[in-house]
Amino acid sequence: MKFIYENLLAAFISKDGGIWFTLKNLFIRPGEMIVEILKGKRRSYFSPFPMLFFTLTVLILLFSITGSREDIKSIEQEIIKAEKDGKTELVVNGSSTEKGRSEFFKLIGHTITFYNNHYTAVTMLTIPVFLFVTRAWYGKTNRKRYYRAEYLIAIAYSMVMVVLYRCLISLMYMFSGNASDSMSNFVPLVIVAAQTACFRKMLGFSIAKTAWRSLLALVLYYIILGIFLLSILILVFLIVYGPIMKQKNGV
Repeated sequence: MKFIYENLLAAFISKDGGIWFTLKNLFIRPGEMIVEILKGKRRSYFSPFPMLFFTLTVLILLFSITGSREDIKSIEQEIIKAEKDGKTELVVNGSSTEKGRSEFFKLIGHTITFYNNHYTAVTMLTIPVFLFVTRAWYGKTNRKRYYRAEYLIAIAYSMVMVVLYRCLISLMYMFSGNASDSMSNFVPLVIVAAQTACFRKMLGFSIAKTAWRSLLALVLYYIILGIFLLSILILVFLIVYGPIMKQKNGV
């Protein structure tokens, strides 16, 4: 155990590849740090994916400690209430079509909650999507200039910055739920800012050009993710509720 603690402490405070040293450079000079790593100075910094796994682990612990995980039942109740407020007369009539819509909106609520509560898993599983959209929008010249693995280094470090922001959101939840919700609204902007900071020097773009390309990449990422999730939702809805609705309409 002493050996483990000593190595963990060394990983944090070491000036040569330590977590703290890497985090400090990531927030003070992210672009320069990425360029140095790509030029071969990797031993000076903590590896990107172990760093990402570490921050995601911290986020999971904070989720468990602060209780900032969203309650599926509460979100479901809000969706049902919104449905009733918008279609009161139709819901009272009790048609199977409107009930089906209500069930579909419940599934959407479950999906949104799953994304928020399992952000760590979604982040890791969608790294290939992030790789695709960044290479798509950062230009053909840069696709030839850098390998996919080199793009992944910048993506991983930018995700570290975003995960740390979400850790801050979880901590804020302990003091104010409203403040935490307000901070959550800025997550897309933080993603764009992190991508811009990590890729600007690497690509040789201006801040404005990198931010614009990063925004387009993020929009494409959400479109791909949305299409994928919507396809799963429709498939699940048809499998689970399709036979029930047919049976009721037949009766």
